[in-house]
Amino acid sequence: MSRSPKVSVVIPAYNEASYIDRLLGALVKQNFDDFEVIVSDAESNDGTRAVVESFKDHLDIKFHEAPPNGPAFGRNQGAKHARGEWLLFLDADVYLDNPNFIGELLSKTIAKGWNTSSAQLKVMKGSILGKIGHSQGYLNLMSHTKHPIMQGYCMFTRRQVFEKLNGFNQKIMYGEDNDYATRAAKYGVGFVKGIYYWVDPRRYQQEGFKLLYKNMQHELYRLTHGFSFEENTAKYEFGKHQKRAKD
Repeated sequence: MSRSPKVSVVIPAYNEASYIDRLLGALVKQNFDDFEVIVSDAESNDGTRAVVESFKDHLDIKFHEAPPNGPAFGRNQGAKHARGEWLLFLDADVYLDNPNFIGELLSKTIAKGWNTSSAQLKVMKGSILGKIGHSQGYLNLMSHTKHPIMQGYCMFTRRQVFEKLNGFNQKIMYGEDNDYATRAAKYGVGFVKGIYYWVDPRRYQQEGFKLLYKNMQHELYRLTHGFSFEENTAKYEFGKHQKRAKD
């Protein structure tokens, strides 16, 4: 059996053929190479598998399929196949322009003594609402409290801690990422300064103020319900997005 990699990159996907190639292309360019990639696919019907398999000559990449039961389920399914000491969860529409992203995130997280971290979020051009709705300042502020929040776009956690916490709570259909960050706080969490990842504004382009209102309502619910999400009825529209216009 081959040696286990230091990092397992887990990417949940559902009809992401027009987005995931951008992320996988960025992973090919990483200078740190001690990682594997696991695409946890929710039975896509748009050719996602073919796109993933086209990278097999360039990445240590695996494709696993499971029913579309939401982001938490998809991430947990991918993590079951991970061999790395660290798990890096990235959404399929994320882009990395820093070839040292994984290496720096790993070294700086360890140096800080954290067991869960994220990089700094930036939003691609295309939606002013997207920039408002993805406030890194608020995430940084909450990271200094007992109830930090993180975006599932990019979450980095030691696998030992992930297993202790039983991964993402699959009962939660909206906010499972924030819930995980709050539960992981006792093991040390934080945001690594000076390292960035880019988020596609597609959700705000499609839903506009409706999504901004839903996110604000979600955070208000979190703050007023003991930081619990299980009874929150909000849901994420998984897999329902427009195709990306090629660069």
